[in-house]
Amino acid sequence: MISESAIWSGHRVGILGGTFDPPHLGHTRMAEAARETLALDRVVFSAAANPPHKRSGAATPYAHRAAMLDLAVAGVDGAAVTQVEESHDPSFTVDLLRACRARTAADLYFIIGADSLLEFATWKDPEEILQLCTLVVFPRGNAAMALPVGGDASIVVFEQPVIDVSSTEIRRLAARGGLPGGVVAPAVASYITRHGLYAGA
Repeated sequence: MISESAIWSGHRVGILGGTFDPPHLGHTRMAEAARETLALDRVVFSAAANPPHKRSGAATPYAHRAAMLDLAVAGVDGAAVTQVEESHDPSFTVDLLRACRARTAADLYFIIGADSLLEFATWKDPEEILQLCTLVVFPRGNAAMALPVGGDASIVVFEQPVIDVSSTEIRRLAARGGLPGGVVAPAVASYITRHGLYAGA
């Protein structure tokens, strides 16, 4: 496993933040596509300890989500996991990026889906986010690609892969007693079953 200090070495680092409840293959596909196309040294995944868009206690405990994230990226070339957000309460994207900037001088590329881009103007300090990183946007279902915020921005927009998997749907499937193949890594599916996650979702 790569050390926390080594995570931040290099010239171009991708960041993929989120609740990861649970992490799914759409997340790793975005990371792989971004890393290959943009020649990133690595893509760093970060689970939000206390997501501001989730009501208190709604997310699976951070320790479970962090453990699943480790399993999800194991064996994914150029992927790493950081726990810089573990103490963030709440976990705002701008604070994650500030923490990343404090650890590296590399160019930062923040990876999101088009559905998140539509909500971008409601995020904390969106203009500062645009100063801290280049946004890398992947298509998501039928979500339109629009950046409803002022200020200069550097954006990379991918046409594919289209991410048609959602953590919300995975939780519903798990609550009904099963996970179809091809939505989460096998190790993550085993972890969900072993710990009885989402049974009451």
